[in-house]
Amino acid sequence: MKRRLADPLTPLLPVARVAVVGLVAAAGALIAVHAAASPAPAHPSPTAAVRKLVATPSNPQLKTALAPMTITDQAEITRVADIINALPPAPTGVFNCPVDWGARLRLDFESSDGKAVEQVSMEAGGCGGTEITLNGTKQPNRASGLDTIKQVEAVFGANWQFTPSFLH
Repeated sequence: MKRRLADPLTPLLPVARVAVVGLVAAAGALIAVHAAASPAPAHPSPTAAVRKLVATPSNPQLKTALAPMTITDQAEITRVADIINALPPAPTGVFNCPVDWGARLRLDFESSDGKAVEQVSMEAGGCGGTEITLNGTKQPNRASGLDTIKQVEAVFGANWQFTPSFLH
């Protein structure tokens, strides 16, 4: 999908006609974009600029809890938003999933006053998947998995040990 940016503080304008919902970090604020089979208005941008991103990993296979990590660098926040924005829509229908060992990554995009502008929950195992809530409104799920979490992990410079022990 080709997109053009009219102004760095306005939503991206869809040029192609595909179904996709995502987040784009621009000028320090996350902007949700929606393009559908027929042009639809973009979701409203958050009222406050995103100033920090908190990642909270959880893996029940580990004996100790994983500590949350925070980034405040706008370029890193943008890279994580780009990873999420690139995710395709989650598949629908009936299908079999691999084993789910319970590992998850929660991302909280927060404004300077500490309010959560957006929450993202990524599943590492099973069918994977990413749930997105923007300003309290649940968005359509996205397809993702351990590989997507590894990309976010690299931005944070972390090693969250999400690879299940049965794959070692």
